[in-house]
Formats: sequence, structure tokens, C-alpha cells
Amino acid sequence: MPDSNRILLLHFDIEEGRVVIARNNPDDARHVVVMVPGASMGAQAMDRQLKRAEELFRKFASGPDDDTLSVITWADYVVPRSPQEARDAASAATGAPRLARFLAGLPVTAEGYGRWRAPARVTVIAHGYGGLVAGLAAREHDLDAAALVFLGCAAVGVETVRALRYKGPVYATSPDVNGDGTPVGVHGPRPDSPGFGASVLRSGPLSFQGDPVIRYLPELRRIILGEA
Repeated sequence: MPDSNRILLLHFDIEEGRVVIARNNPDDARHVVVMVPGASMGAQAMDRQLKRAEELFRKFASGPDDDTLSVITWADYVVPRSPQEARDAASAATGAPRLARFLAGLPVTAEGYGRWRAPARVTVIAHGYGGLVAGLAAREHDLDAAALVFLGCAAVGVETVRALRYKGPVYATSPDVNGDGTPVGVHGPRPDSPGFGASVLRSGPLSFQGDPVIRYLPELRRIILGEA
């Protein structure tokens, strides 16, 4: 794990368990990844999310002290605890405006307080039920990001990419591999379906304990760094 000085607690609500944690200060970064976790299955779910964020950082950063990349675990909504809870869109609907406000604030604080005085390139990676949060944020509140990735999402609350009302590129992977248990067909069509209109990412040969990120590292690198 990284030096604790490089971990920032950006938000915490103890009553609802909502939390936002950043690896490195996003105001000082040139590239920011906002990871929106999905349904939480098991007591160690948040620990796995933070390890996933650190793994992504280590794969893409130039070294352990590289502060030009920030990876944020954004869990500022009540995360479903089971596939049955994930059938209800209420948590996503409540979290969507929070996500939109958070993303809108990133360039403001970067320009005002950051080292570069300029906004970073922001990529949103939403996993499972988190895709419904991001999809509703885009449809209802605008999503201020350079790219949007639906990773293992069963549905994102809209029928097509156009319905997202989002101007950036949209990517998707299959929910059949490394999804989070959110039932298919409840909140709309799969974002990896041909009629949805997203660019479907190809998986690589790597796999690690069902981790949804590892399989797509080469593709995610191009998206995060703006090389896609």
C-alpha cells in the first residue's frame, strides 16, 4: 500500500457509509481516474476497492511518487449489498447528482489551487451497479469527464449512448465477466449490446481473482492517458 500521506479522505458519511478516497491529490494531477464501485458483496468490499485503485495507479504511474496521476474511489452513495437490492434504482438516483457535482468541482479546484492551474483529463470508470449511477448522472445532471467506461455493467439506465446526453466517448465491457451481480434487464439494455452504441473493449489475457480492471488494462491505459 502507498505512503499514508498520499491517501486523501475527500468525503465521509459515517451514518450511510458513503466515502470518497483519493490516491494522490487530484488538484495536482494531469490525469484523474474516478472509479465508481458497484454492488458490495462481502465485508471486505471497500478494502478490495482501494486495492483495485492502488493497482491501477501502479500500472499506469511512472513510479510510486508520481503525483501527476490520481485515482479516486468514489463511493458517495448507498451501495447495494445484494443482487436483490441492486434491482432498486433508488440508490443510484440519489447518488447521481452527487457524482455530477463532484466531477464538476474537480476542474474548479484544480484551476484555483492545483499545481498546474489547469484541469486534469478525467476518466470515469463505473463498475456494475456503479454504471447506473454514472448513467443517471450523465442523463440527468451532465457528466464532466473526458471519457466514460462502463465496466461489467448490466445496465446504465438508458436505452442508447445518445440518451446519456454525454458528448465524450463511451466504452463498455460484458457484465457476464467480472460483473457485480446486478440483474440483467432490470435497468435497461446491456451497454455492451450492439444497439446501445458504446465502443466495446477487448479483454486481455490477464485475470486475477475476478478483478474487473486487470483484464482491460491495455485498453484502459489508452483511454486514461488520452491515447484512444
